[in-house]
Amino acid sequence: MWGIHPILELLRSQPRTIQSISILQGKGSTKLQAIIDLARSHDVKVKFVSKIRQPEDMHMNHQGVIAQVMPHATLTDEEFMEMLAEKDTPLILALDSIQDPHNLGAIIRTAVAAGADGLILPKDRSAPLSGTVLKISAGALPHLPVCLTTNLVRMLQKLKEKNIWICSTLKGSGQTIYSTDLTLPLCLVIGSEEKGIRPLVRKQSDLEVSIPMTGIMDSLNASVAAAVVLFEIQRQRTQS
Repeated sequence: MWGIHPILELLRSQPRTIQSISILQGKGSTKLQAIIDLARSHDVKVKFVSKIRQPEDMHMNHQGVIAQVMPHATLTDEEFMEMLAEKDTPLILALDSIQDPHNLGAIIRTAVAAGADGLILPKDRSAPLSGTVLKISAGALPHLPVCLTTNLVRMLQKLKEKNIWICSTLKGSGQTIYSTDLTLPLCLVIGSEEKGIRPLVRKQSDLEVSIPMTGIMDSLNASVAAAVVLFEIQRQRTQS
């Protein structure tokens, strides 16, 4: 992973997942110094290098710092369900075939900001939890339990068995997010950027909602749509 803020956040939340940190020689700032001090306090190795080796998926400014980290720990279906058992009114986010790592990272950041309890991703139909996702999430990923499931449909069925409502966002649905009770134990399903929610996944829906639009555009980017719905859920829950 790379970038000052994501690495600082990981040092604060999960320092043991960092194997080493490389800092570009000649780069100096108070935030880089904070990384050095925090890393040393946690016995994380810090190296000063003349050149940053860029991973294949690094397509943005590394800000003079890069960290070698262990893969992000994910939960099995069973572990995720055990975690949810401790929640009174869970709010879960399930993403169906989100392939863009920038969208995935932005959604993770929003989910944490909106107080989501967990995220469900299909193993074979999702962008991986890469350095780009970590960077775009601005350090939010370590704060969100993630379940990588081999069968999203079956996972949604397990949630329904625990009285968690499945709410799918669909373009043109007659029921809007503003006319729907979203204070229930809820799993919000967001579909892919191009094709939306797959038919087999949609069949699990207890609720189908849309975001009302009055302009010439009839759809939103997946990460923007997730943000609009998640914060409407929190608005309703706060008011209730």
